[in-house]
Parts: sequence; C-alpha cells; structure tokens
Amino acid sequence: MRKCRTEELENIYGGTTVSSGIINAFTNIIKVLMDAGHGVGSALRRIGEGNLCPLE
Repeated sequence: MRKCRTEELENIYGGTTVSSGIINAFTNIIKVLMDAGHGVGSALRRIGEGNLCPLE
C-alpha cells in the first residue's frame, strides 16, 4: 500500500456527516420508546384504579 500525498489527503471527504437515514432511525427509536411508555403507563394506571378487563 502506498502513502497518500498531501494533495490527495486534502481531497478526502467523509467522517461525521449526519444523513437523513440516521435522523429517521433516531426518530423511529424515539417513537417506539414513547409508545412503550404510553402502554406501560396506561397499564399501571388501570391496575391502580382496579379497572382491568376480565379474561375470559
């Protein structure tokens, strides 16, 4: 493997760019966590109030 010259190193692009795919993935993770929290919170509230659906 050969070493890059300074001119070649100056033309290298990459690294820490944030793409729309990464933003979309984080948004989906946040949505899933919020939905899970909503479900757990609703279940805890219903248990505390004694308002559970009977299992048949």
